[in-house]
Amino acid sequence: MPTSPDVFLTQMADIMKRSVSRVRRAAAFTLTELMITIAIAMILLAIAIPSLSTMLGNNRLTATANALLTALNFTRSTALTQNNSTQLCPLGAAGSTLCGTDWRAGWIVTTLPMTGARVLLQSQQSGPRDPVLSPVAINGVTPASIVFDTRGLASTQSNFILCDARGSAFARSLQVLATGYAQLGATPGLALWGGTVTCP
Repeated sequence: MPTSPDVFLTQMADIMKRSVSRVRRAAAFTLTELMITIAIAMILLAIAIPSLSTMLGNNRLTATANALLTALNFTRSTALTQNNSTQLCPLGAAGSTLCGTDWRAGWIVTTLPMTGARVLLQSQQSGPRDPVLSPVAINGVTPASIVFDTRGLASTQSNFILCDARGSAFARSLQVLATGYAQLGATPGLALWGGTVTCP
């Protein structure tokens, strides 16, 4: 029995609706699948965040230690090439050639001419999230500055430690010998001059 065009079109529309509905159901996530995916993502994130935090802390310590080592080498090199004593000392005030008293503020590099005014060669100001630089007393004497003479020799041996909020186990050590040679400790938590690092 022939069908009328209206009936045929209605049947075709029903078939198409069912096909589209099946495709939509197949392409969509169920609520259970979505919740499982979110739970797995949260577990992976909980595992990754501590590792990322440790990596960022290590990078900050390494960057600050390398910046200080570079500044010390620059200070010594300037003393040798300009035949003029130079010093690295705590930052006093921005743009000033006068030394401060707190190594945590950062450091400056200045010339130490026999006559005339000092010249500011380099300045490094510490930020609130930067590791803390602390001098280590040797025989009860804490270095107020590191002076290199025209032969590149340091005025005295100086020891420093860099610490962050994670404590002594992650701290870095830096040593300036009287010969003018400066070096970083290779192992966090261990001092170049022997023993373990103790953060203030």
